[in-house]
Amino acid sequence: MSLQNIKTVILLMFENRSFDNMLGHLSFENLQPDADGILPPLDQDKYTNLYQGGTYYPFQRPEDQQLQSDVPHEYNFVATQLAPGADGQPTMSGFVEAYADFTGANPNIQADPMCFFESKEVTITSFLAQKYCTCDRWFCPLPTSTQPNRTVAFCGESAIFETKTQAIPDKGNIFDWLDTNGISWGVYHDGFPFFALYPGLWDKILLSGKFHNYENLGTDLKNNTAPQVIIVEPSYQDAPHIGPDHPNDNHPPLAVGWGEDFLRRTYQAATMNPDVWAQTLMVVYYDEHGGFYDHVPPPDFNNVAAGNAAPPAPYAFNTLGPRIPGILISPWVAPGTVSHDVYDHTSVLQLLAELFTPGTPYSNAVANRTAQGIASISSALTDTASSIPPPPPPSDPIFAKTLLGDSIASPPDNDMGRSLEAAALNMIAQRPDDIDANFPLLNNWKAAVDQARQGS
Repeated sequence: MSLQNIKTVILLMFENRSFDNMLGHLSFENLQPDADGILPPLDQDKYTNLYQGGTYYPFQRPEDQQLQSDVPHEYNFVATQLAPGADGQPTMSGFVEAYADFTGANPNIQADPMCFFESKEVTITSFLAQKYCTCDRWFCPLPTSTQPNRTVAFCGESAIFETKTQAIPDKGNIFDWLDTNGISWGVYHDGFPFFALYPGLWDKILLSGKFHNYENLGTDLKNNTAPQVIIVEPSYQDAPHIGPDHPNDNHPPLAVGWGEDFLRRTYQAATMNPDVWAQTLMVVYYDEHGGFYDHVPPPDFNNVAAGNAAPPAPYAFNTLGPRIPGILISPWVAPGTVSHDVYDHTSVLQLLAELFTPGTPYSNAVANRTAQGIASISSALTDTASSIPPPPPPSDPIFAKTLLGDSIASPPDNDMGRSLEAAALNMIAQRPDDIDANFPLLNNWKAAVDQARQGS
C-alpha cells in the first residue's frame, strides 16, 4: 500500500455518539452485514442491561428527535456503563444504571442511552458508511468524556482525565507538529472553535491566518488552495453561538438532522474538484460515545503508561473507551468494506506521521499506543483507486427536528458549556485587539449575553 496517493487529509470529528447508536443499523437492516452492529432479535442476552429488576434492550428510534436530556459520559459514569464482570472484563450492561443515576429518575423501558437510529434518520452517515470504509473497532482513547478524548486526538496524550471548567495543556498539539514539519494546515470552523480551550493555542486561532470560516472550505478545495491537513469543526451545542450558526455537532440532546446536513456539505466540498478528490482522505469520527450503548467491550489498555493523568480510585483507566463511529472516505479505500482493525484517535496521528515524517513517529506517547496494538488507519487504504467520480450523496431534504439553542439569558448548565463560555470571555478580556481584528462576531455575542443577563 502506497501512501503517496494521499495529498490532502480532512478530519471531521463530531460529538458524543456510539457506534451502535449511529451505525448499529448497518447490520440490523442488512445494509452492511460485515459490520458488527446490532443484530435481531433485540432481546438477546448479550444486549441485556438490568436496572432495579427491569430488563432493557436496544431499540431502533424511528424518528430523529431531541432527547429529554444529555446522556452521562464522565469517567465515573463510563465505569458504570462498562460494568466489569467477575473476570474484570467489561460486560457493557450498565448504561441504563448510569442513566438512572444521572437523571435521578426511573428510566422508561425504552431508555434513551439504548436507542439506535434507523438508516432513514441518518441518511448521510449511512450512505458514506455503505459506499466507503466503515471502521467497526474504533474506540475512543479513554473511557471518559470530551475534553480528555479530544486532547488525545489532537495532542497524542492528555494531562486531564475529566471535562470541567479548565484551561487544557496543549503538549504535543497537532498544529506545532505540523508547523515543525513544514506541513500546511487549516481549521475550518462553523462556530466557536473547541481549540480555544487551550490558551497556548490562542495565537494560532487569532494570528496565524489558518483558522477560517467553514463557508470557505468548498471554495478552497475547488480552487486547490486548501492546505494539506484540514480540520473541520462543527458548531458545538455547548459553545457560544456567533452570527447565524446553529449547533450541528450531534451532541445530545440535539437531534442529528443538522449534523447530517453538515456532513453532506463537507462531503460535497471534499469531492468538488476531481483532481483534489483523487488524492484525498476524509476521516469522519466522534470524540467519544456520549453515554450511548455499545455492545462491543473495549480492549484492555494501559492508558496511564501512555502518559495520561489518572482519575481517583477506583476509576482506573485500564481499557480503551467505548466504540465510536469511524468512516474513511476516499478513492483509496475499497468501497463498501469494513475494517476490523483496532483504532483509536491516535490512529490518525499515526497516519499523518507515515505520510509526512516516514520512519519517525508522531510522538513517544503515540508510539506507546501503537506498541499496545492501536493500528494506523493506513491499514484500510488500498493501492487501487475507486469511487472516481465519487458517488453523489442523497439529495433528499433532511428534517432537523431540533430545538435550536437555549436562551443566552441563562448561563451554561454543564461543565463543557461553562468551559467554552469562559474561554470566549477570557479571549475577549485578554486579547481585545486581536478579537476586534480577527473574531469580531465574538464581541457581538458578548454584548448580547450581557444585555440578556443584565440584572439577573
